[in-house]
Amino acid sequence: MEENDKNRRIQSLEVGFSILRTFAEKKVPLSLSEIANETKLHKSQIYRYLNSFIHLGVLIRENEDNPKWHLGPELISLGSAAFDGLDVAKQAAPHLLELRDQLNETVGLSIWRDRGPFFVRWEKSNKIINIGIDTGSYVPLYTATGKIFRAFLPEEITDPLYQKELTAGRIIPDDFNTEIERIRKTGFSVTESSLISGIAAISRPIFYADMKLAGAISVIGLYGDHDISPTSLSASKLLDKCNVISHQLGYKQLNF
Repeated sequence: MEENDKNRRIQSLEVGFSILRTFAEKKVPLSLSEIANETKLHKSQIYRYLNSFIHLGVLIRENEDNPKWHLGPELISLGSAAFDGLDVAKQAAPHLLELRDQLNETVGLSIWRDRGPFFVRWEKSNKIINIGIDTGSYVPLYTATGKIFRAFLPEEITDPLYQKELTAGRIIPDDFNTEIERIRKTGFSVTESSLISGIAAISRPIFYADMKLAGAISVIGLYGDHDISPTSLSASKLLDKCNVISHQLGYKQLNF
């Protein structure tokens, strides 16, 4: 079956894609010689692809005397369309279920909306626990979930909510900002009884291909029963799932 599939593929498309991937990996304009060196293809063959890509708007040629090529605007349009087709909740749904079953803890997916971190999906454990949060709920920045958004979104996006919580005395600036720096390095956030008494939560980010934050996944359990330490099962399994979902969204690997 694999041999039949291989015979049905269009080799010229695969060659062309390998040329485009070279530009994506190098991230700088490339000369014909540089492209040939990277792809191991003949210059005459490459040149035909380059002309076609220029015609399609996929590549742009610069400097006629010593020509180099770089990725063009049509790829931005195609990439944007690909991102629009990626539904974070849809991608995450089966993994949330698996994570809940692996840990027997409540698991939630949140995204950023204009008013703050917003939960779009919950998978509840069979434990008797009332967290007071459901699909459609917003949570503050000082929660485990909220701190992920403060850490990995541009600060100007979260600043209005940050200033509001600062004014209300919900945030101690020095302590909070130190915690945010730690989260940026370690990739996870925890809270114990911050929003709801008796609750322990751990959260991690998921990313798009362009390293933009797609959302956060949080595991929530009872304080004293739910281990949220860096070496805990929750921390490990949550990282695994966030890696998988981020990869499905185009991101390669979480550097934590």
